[in-house]
Amino acid sequence: MLKVSVLAGTPVDTQMGVDFLERKNRHAPEDRQLEVLYRPVAVDCDSQIRFQYSDNDEKRQVMDAIFDADIENGVRDFFIYCNSLSGAFDFDRYEMQKSIDSGEDIHIITPLKIYRSLGRGYRRLGVIAANNLSAHSIEEALMSSNRDLYVIGSGNMAIVRAIEEGYEPSAIIESCGLADMDRYMEACGAEAILLGCTHFPYLKDEFEKVCGLPLIDPADMMYEKLMESFILQG
Repeated sequence: MLKVSVLAGTPVDTQMGVDFLERKNRHAPEDRQLEVLYRPVAVDCDSQIRFQYSDNDEKRQVMDAIFDADIENGVRDFFIYCNSLSGAFDFDRYEMQKSIDSGEDIHIITPLKIYRSLGRGYRRLGVIAANNLSAHSIEEALMSSNRDLYVIGSGNMAIVRAIEEGYEPSAIIESCGLADMDRYMEACGAEAILLGCTHFPYLKDEFEKVCGLPLIDPADMMYEKLMESFILQG
């Protein structure tokens, strides 16, 4: 069984990541089962935002506390189920450093790693993110594989807060104007909308009812990347 630590910004989206991997467990063969660990970085949305805009030394201290304890406990795979978190900290460099420090092959899977290949499939792509720091990081990652890609982006923390507070998806879609956002992105020539926040799959089924564009959720591609660890171990 592969130990995997799920890191995200708040307890809510961390639990969403845990739930996502545990659903995958139910359909996976016995030799592909995951032991999923829950590792929120902050206690709520406000704390998460402060963390993301803190200096690199503060971020590194928080990450070291989580990673060092888990690596000591046998974890080698970390699943960053948070777009804004993956854009606020350099996990690529950190992965290399932790591998050197621990003498182990540490694997950190982030949405940004998926976006770096996803950009090749589109000419124009809409992005809805939690905030504009995240939207910028997603655009940068997408365009790293396709410099001709045109990104129509939006960051809206109000959507995240409403999900955290437990509002119904249909109410959030109405109050945050997501049907209007879809029409705007479609009018700008977007071929699809990327759900650039791991909170947003909570809205996906209802959003599809009013959305004229296909919706992209990168979580499945992150899971496929995680499964490569079984191949490496074998």
